[in-house]
Amino acid sequence: MKFLKNPLATAVLLLTTHLQAAVAPPSSWLNFDLTPQQIKDACKAAKDKSEEGLKKIAAVAANDKDFENTVLAFENVVQEYSDATTGPGFLNYVSMDKGVRDASHECETDAGQYGVDVYTKEDVYHAIKSVADAKPALGGVDSKLMNKILLEFERNGLGADAQKRAKIKSLKKKLIDLELQFSKNLNEYEDHLEVAANELEGMPEDFIVRLATTADGKYKVTLDYPDYFPFMENAKNAEARRRLEYKYNNRGSTTNVRLMEEAITLRHDIARLLGFKTHAHYVMADRMAENPENAEAFLERVGRKLKPKGLAELKERLDLKAKDTQGPDAGIFHYWDYRYYNNQLKILKYDVDQEKIKEYFPFDLVLNGMLDIYQKLLGLQFQEMNDAALWHPDVRLFKVMDAESGNLIGYFYMDLFPRDNKYKHAAAFTLVQGRQLPDGSYQRPVAAIVANFNKPTADRPSLFKHDEVETFFHEFGHIMHQVVTTAKYGRFSGTNVSRDFVEAPSQIFENWVWDKDILKKISGHYLDKSKKLPDDLLDRMIMAKNMDSGLRYLRQTFFASVDLKYHAGRKADTTAVYEKLQKEISLVPMTKGTHPEAGFGHLMGGYDAGYYGYMWSEVYAADMFSRFEKEGVLNPETGRQYRKLILEPGRSYDEMGQLKKFLGREPNEDAFLKSIGLYN
Repeated sequence: MKFLKNPLATAVLLLTTHLQAAVAPPSSWLNFDLTPQQIKDACKAAKDKSEEGLKKIAAVAANDKDFENTVLAFENVVQEYSDATTGPGFLNYVSMDKGVRDASHECETDAGQYGVDVYTKEDVYHAIKSVADAKPALGGVDSKLMNKILLEFERNGLGADAQKRAKIKSLKKKLIDLELQFSKNLNEYEDHLEVAANELEGMPEDFIVRLATTADGKYKVTLDYPDYFPFMENAKNAEARRRLEYKYNNRGSTTNVRLMEEAITLRHDIARLLGFKTHAHYVMADRMAENPENAEAFLERVGRKLKPKGLAELKERLDLKAKDTQGPDAGIFHYWDYRYYNNQLKILKYDVDQEKIKEYFPFDLVLNGMLDIYQKLLGLQFQEMNDAALWHPDVRLFKVMDAESGNLIGYFYMDLFPRDNKYKHAAAFTLVQGRQLPDGSYQRPVAAIVANFNKPTADRPSLFKHDEVETFFHEFGHIMHQVVTTAKYGRFSGTNVSRDFVEAPSQIFENWVWDKDILKKISGHYLDKSKKLPDDLLDRMIMAKNMDSGLRYLRQTFFASVDLKYHAGRKADTTAVYEKLQKEISLVPMTKGTHPEAGFGHLMGGYDAGYYGYMWSEVYAADMFSRFEKEGVLNPETGRQYRKLILEPGRSYDEMGQLKKFLGREPNEDAFLKSIGLYN
């Protein structure tokens, strides 16, 4: 999941661009027709209004300050600023117009830096602290709001001396610029591999026919997901795979390695100025893990259990490679070998061919089946809105209602196919934050899922591989977290939970695509949708689920470990650390001359010292799913309770407390270890 940093409200943001709009968007905050100048004007106006509101808060007489006119007033000012800058700040990720993207990038950078200004305003801090010192009688969520706001100020240096505050402020602003430049470089990076026809051996026909060609008859394979992953999984030519992997893992390397290493130094310096040992300690002070030692212990514990399985899996793949490779290279497992031999093993050992399986997952059937499952499980009703204001013809808009009452809850957009200069991965973004407005009404949230699934052609619809179906369910889990929120405050709304818990409400839904009945429901051959996935193929797919779980989760352990290592000190040779730990932990060596960290957007986009959270939260996801396993994967009562206790509150209440309520006990790792094949 992609998180766009806005220090005023740690929210996930999205909006988009142009085209004629038949009707207005579902919120007055959204406008898809902004020009570069309008973006600049909107962002400046939002800042001016915010400054005016903050001055009023500071000007309230000392004896008159209270929760409503100071703490709540501050929350409303920063949330309105976030609402006003969300759309303009996201156009960089989806607009087809370079001028719009550049203006959007400038707006987003300015918004991030302005957030540092806001949380270093002494007069506002002292105003809020004076209310807190008076110990007002507040309800739980109001008290939590006040404490979290004060914590945000203190994590920006308030309470320290003036010289130290100024230094922290300067470093934070520089850091924001580095982070956003890294992301912009990655989003706008364009390259491809030119291959001859004989180098496409093993590739399915529908892949080949959609490739662009050069004047001399070669085929262009891009670095986008719909090209890269199928090629790495199916191309028999190892040299072609090597060349593509080399390009892929050097995306943005000429500048992004430097930006990441500069960011690591800045993060460490900021953490030390704030009294923390490392950036990792600073980050985790406000996470469920509490400190990096707990995260490291978790990774070491799970990694130790995974390694024997991973070594056995590696040997099995090397044995397979030796059958079609001559010479010393037969005994070396390269990074460009992993996906290919993993896929070949699925085909040979389990007769599971993803290229055949995807014929049973046409886009419309998967989409409608998925929406139906979420509606029934969570007690919702989705309705597509025709003639909606969209930013691209591929985009669709749906409104979400409570199935029982019919009351409107919110909206979500779907932008699912690749195009030039669009965000490259799959992610969920909040467009408009659900929150209680000053007049007492509730602002309906708007979210968007942005992905890069293969586009339909004249001969075939868009077809999903099973892992893409899993990704779709995962990201839509985030959408539901964002849209069904009932949190009173935007600061706690939707996915604004602890970063090491935020993936759990999406990871849990990956389990549904491994259930036989669900797979039957969402499958049907694209030529005859009445023909469901055959039972024997279903059984083999499920049998193969954990055929690579050792290597797969060692890879996740590696990503989390390299992240913690980067943020354990002031400086890091990011490529050297990556190379060392990849071989030690994931068991598959990094390709010489590559710089994979240059494309590791998570570490510059919100998961710095937090990537461990993917596995950490998966433990909670598996544990929560164990209740659905017992009570029925489509049990509406369990689904409604999950919606009420986990999705709706956001961070209004303690995440661990809500987990215990849903589970009826303390959470544990048993279900997770069982789900990945380490326990029977």
